[in-house]
Amino acid sequence: MGTEAIAIIMVFGTVALAVVIITRALFDHLRRTKAERAQAEIFNKLMDKLGSGAEVLAYLQSEAGQRLMQGAPQEKPATFGRILNSVQYGVVCTVIGIGVLFLQNIVDKYSQRDVAVVGTLILTLGIGLLAAAGASYLLSKTLGLINGKTNEQS
Repeated sequence: MGTEAIAIIMVFGTVALAVVIITRALFDHLRRTKAERAQAEIFNKLMDKLGSGAEVLAYLQSEAGQRLMQGAPQEKPATFGRILNSVQYGVVCTVIGIGVLFLQNIVDKYSQRDVAVVGTLILTLGIGLLAAAGASYLLSKTLGLINGKTNEQS
């Protein structure tokens, strides 16, 4: 009975994680597709307004034309958002792991070991996420992704 409970929890967690990842990827794809459509529409309207090749060339050599050709600015990494996500998930997993470990005293003698294994796994996952968030913060500070500073040399 105990190993079945662990397997069910692992499968449920894996399926939930897969759903979250697929949903985030879908929304990201939809956002990028919408931005690309808007940019294509702007190009099409511009080409309709400019009649000859000389007018198009003159516009593209202007400052506004060069900005238009550069396209949308590249997205900066969402440093704080990713770090905060790790902290949130880490805190939730840590609290759930501690709660499950407290519950091992309530269950019968034969299931205590199984509950302890599940609680320890969840607690370890939470502590790992918190450690990853701390490491990400320190690395982001070192690389200049935080506070608007960059260490890149152009």
